Order: sequence, then C-alpha cells, then structure tokens
Amino acid sequence: MMDQKASLGDFVREIRTRNHWTLSQVSAMTGLAISTLSKVENNQMSLTYDRIVQLADGLKVDIVELFGTRATEATPSPLGRRTISRAGEGRSIKTKNYDYLYLCTDISKKSIVPMFGVAHARTMEEFGAFIRHVGEEYTYVVEGELELHTEHYEPVTLKVGDSVYFDATMGHAYVTVSEKPARFVCVCSTSEKELIDAIGSSSIAESAISKLAPPANTDQLARTIRK
Repeated sequence: MMDQKASLGDFVREIRTRNHWTLSQVSAMTGLAISTLSKVENNQMSLTYDRIVQLADGLKVDIVELFGTRATEATPSPLGRRTISRAGEGRSIKTKNYDYLYLCTDISKKSIVPMFGVAHARTMEEFGAFIRHVGEEYTYVVEGELELHTEHYEPVTLKVGDSVYFDATMGHAYVTVSEKPARFVCVCSTSEKELIDAIGSSSIAESAISKLAPPANTDQLARTIRK
C-alpha cells in the first residue's frame, strides 16, 4: 500500500512503473515533455487541471487515480467497510476559491464524499461562475461566516453551527463574509471524479497531506454531531 503522504508525482510514478513504461513512452502517450514528467514525479512541479486531464487521458486512467483512488477496482461490499482520517490528514485539492481536504480517501467508490473546506473568495465577482455537479450536498459551518449563493434563492449567511442541504445540480457558490476565511465540513452524494470535474476550470494543486490546520472548535463540532 502506498504511503499516506504520497503525492501526485508518486501516483504518476506508480502507474508508470506498474505498466513498465519509460518517461519517453509516457511523454509520447500524453504529449507532456519528459522534463515536465520528471519534475512532476520528483515533486518539483504541480500541474493545472487541463494538464492533469491530459495526463490521465494519455495514461488511460480515471483522473481520480492520479489522486490516490483506484477507479478500476471492483465495487466492494459496503458491509464491514471502515476507514479513519486523523486530524489534518487527507488529499488536498486547492482552487482559486476553495481549499478542499478530501477525507477517508482509502475507500474508493463511496456513496458519499466527505470533505473539509476553506472558502477564500469574498464576493461573487471574485468567485466567478457557479459550480454544479450531480447529487446532493450538505455543509456545516465550523468557523467564521459563510454566505451561500444559489440559483433560484436569495443569498443566505450561515454562521458557526448552521448547516444547509441542497440539490447540487443547482448552481452554487460559497463566499467568506467573516474576517478570517470560513471553514466548513461538506458531504456530497456524488463521486470524487465528478466533484473534481466540477471545479475543473480552476488550477488544482498537487495532491498531498493537507497543510490546513484542523478547526479550533473540532471538539465542539464532534459534540454537536453526536447529539
């Protein structure tokens, strides 16, 4: 099993060596320069979303496999499955609007995708176009104040302890309206691939252990969830 701290470069190298491909062969397959591939594998370069898609297409793998999830695995039985994400652990995906920490990633093809998020945009002008994806979405505010913008509804401010559940095919966006960036827990009933595709217009940073500090009121959140 690959170390939990594995990066995008580690997954690219694992796929290449598993198939006995040289860097030259991968370059021909993907259209990416050998020097670029070498820097990625040695964790000296991150790739934009477009380049990650180009890499996945050339390698003939699902894009989520480049973030540590084997999309080709047979669907496992849900009976007895369990995984734990310790504080600060997970796969980090960064865009211009959000930092997302995907949790419990060592189980593939989950019915729901849990994430910890930080919202950076402070206005819709800064955020840009709405995000849409299949499934439904639940969000619980952990720190700061979050303003939810959606199609069909007026914007609503969510404070610590507030939560929202909505149809994610409806255009939506979160912006921070507190002094510090708002932090939240988000659960989506869709696949990781579809979520990554939904934020595809933004650059995605290298997959790695998150540098985000856990929220200050983690204990309070846990007590609230247990009630």
